[in-house]
Amino acid sequence: MESDHAAMPAARLRIYDPAFSEQLRTSTSADARPVGDPAVVAAAAAATHRAVVYGLPAVYQYASMCSDCAPAEIGLPWSTNVFRHERETATASFDQFRVPNVDTVYSNGWLDLTDGPVTIDLPDFGSRYYTLEFLDANSNASNVSARTHPDGPRRVVVVTPEWDAVDLGADATPFRVATPIMWVLMRIQVHDEPGDIDRVRALQDAVVVTGPSGGARAWPVLTRHAVESSGAAFLTALDAVVSINGVPAADEGLVNGFRFLGVGPGPDTVAELDDAVMRGVDAGFAEAMALLDASRSRLGRRTPSGWTKVLDKGAHGHNHVARAIMNFVGLGANVVDENCSYNTYVDSEGDPLSGEAGPYEIHFPVAPPAEAFWSVTLYDAATGFLHDAPDQVHSVGSSTRPDGTVVGPSRVVVGHHRPRSVEAGTRWLPAPLGPFFLVLRMYRPQPDALEERWTPPPVRSAQQNDGVAERCSA
Repeated sequence: MESDHAAMPAARLRIYDPAFSEQLRTSTSADARPVGDPAVVAAAAAATHRAVVYGLPAVYQYASMCSDCAPAEIGLPWSTNVFRHERETATASFDQFRVPNVDTVYSNGWLDLTDGPVTIDLPDFGSRYYTLEFLDANSNASNVSARTHPDGPRRVVVVTPEWDAVDLGADATPFRVATPIMWVLMRIQVHDEPGDIDRVRALQDAVVVTGPSGGARAWPVLTRHAVESSGAAFLTALDAVVSINGVPAADEGLVNGFRFLGVGPGPDTVAELDDAVMRGVDAGFAEAMALLDASRSRLGRRTPSGWTKVLDKGAHGHNHVARAIMNFVGLGANVVDENCSYNTYVDSEGDPLSGEAGPYEIHFPVAPPAEAFWSVTLYDAATGFLHDAPDQVHSVGSSTRPDGTVVGPSRVVVGHHRPRSVEAGTRWLPAPLGPFFLVLRMYRPQPDALEERWTPPPVRSAQQNDGVAERCSA
């Protein structure tokens, strides 16, 4: 699972602006179309492959926005500029996106800034971990949290660069974002103590979003299943994203190459593409999706203990393949400074993790260096969703006491069978019979984690006679 792209930093290119030279002029004509159907099919397949790798985060987010905000009938307003609160931590039925955490309660919001700024008023979260993660159309992330704003803020005004002249008021904190459509994922920690979920729900209800009503929008409505399975649907969503949000200046040349596919300004829409182009679209889409599926383990750098450290979450630059893989695995990855994470699909010997082959043990002689808290969560390897575990035990880790002390187990047993007895300091993490993977998260990681002076201990195969015998229902 070691990532080749992470072995060394990318070389810096010389960047220049052709407007200051006499050589390069912009053509107002459409690019040349290849001659003959075989050439057209090949060109369309290559362009679609590039479009999928480039546009997957934006397309997947757009489909999620449609699911959350699209009206029941054409012509009605979209439900933007509001939060939709989950009232419980994620369970096996959670399917809004892959690889959700179960440590916090989610709130989803889609901000539409095309008609002006949006204001978010926040309550006092005290010492409780929280974050509002803002993701632009291309999954670049930034946060409002205790890490970024230790003394608040209480009122955040979200603005695009076009709204620099807005009078924000003395009590407001400006938060500048890149695209007019922004996804906000709010996470609030749930303490492991009776009744705490009610306190979290009260905090959710105290968050107030104020902004222009979006009104009716002529945006196509597409489902996640459609964009994951159809090249035409994928390109239709990408065209909508480009039209609504624009593109970064550095990406203009690349995105102009998609006009051949009906994406961006041009004479044709995706629905009007001819048969030869559509055959290429189908082939390029299938090839790109297969590439991303096969590359899921390439999310970061493998450590000597077998875990892979997930790199550059929410900060992708022009690493389009890495960005696509990360969002193919799971949308909404938070920045490393907020949530340092590791994953593993294999044990310390390199064998795939499976409930049938387990059980496994993870010993923590030193607790993961998290300022807030840490957790190990188990997911189904095929789907990326939570395993339907007994008693909904999807994760084990530390808990935060009322005095702020973080405590957690020193030994985790991962397996399909419940241990007959559990020693002090040991927790059981239920596993399915089939393949699974683990994610270790450290919230507000300390420098030892960020600078890799600490890495996770190995996931070792446990002794088969280690008191593990009672079979549990999956």
